[in-house]
Amino acid sequence: MSKKIKVKSWKKAIVVGTLTASLGLGFWASKAFYTVTSVFDGDTFATSEKQYIRLDSVNAPEPDSCLGKEAKAELAKLVLNKKVFIKVTYIDGMRLIASVYTLQGNVGEIMLSKGLATFEDKGTQKGNGLLETSNKARDAKIGVYSPVCTQTENPLNPKCNIKGNINTSNSKKYYRYPGCKYYPITLIQLHLGDKWFCTEAEAQKAGFTKGGDCN
Repeated sequence: MSKKIKVKSWKKAIVVGTLTASLGLGFWASKAFYTVTSVFDGDTFATSEKQYIRLDSVNAPEPDSCLGKEAKAELAKLVLNKKVFIKVTYIDGMRLIASVYTLQGNVGEIMLSKGLATFEDKGTQKGNGLLETSNKARDAKIGVYSPVCTQTENPLNPKCNIKGNINTSNSKKYYRYPGCKYYPITLIQLHLGDKWFCTEAEAQKAGFTKGGDCN
């Protein structure tokens, strides 16, 4: 056995040992591994048993949103046609919301570290360092936190400066123009569906309502 193979085997042994300690021996004793056959976006995939899995506490952009294709490609690189280990948090309709692991570690945490997903406070992983990982990506301004997706000015057409913002807590759509009280601090997060508009009429046609701070 070459030195390179020996080192790789030791690394795998360390990762497996770490996962066993964190998830418990019973987890590994049961049929906890599955083969991923399809990846739908940056946080959802299906297994060979036709079970749909969504990463717990992780929200990746939709494929047609900013960096959505890149997020899907990254998740595919991590899990597609590979065995994954799943720890279910809860069931949401036809999907299992779960922590997902490979020999590389926590898949959701890897997606967050690359800035290809954001932390979503809906699961049970707040104590597992995911929020901290997401904050590091935000502070480093990588992935969806970079100016590619998160903007205060329209880089493609500065004259189209009306901000169409979707409230993440209630999904309501508001637009703001220069002069609105909260315009300077309103971020356009393209990966969350926010948009730039050239006119108020264009924003209204897209279903956005003028913000209450705009006189």
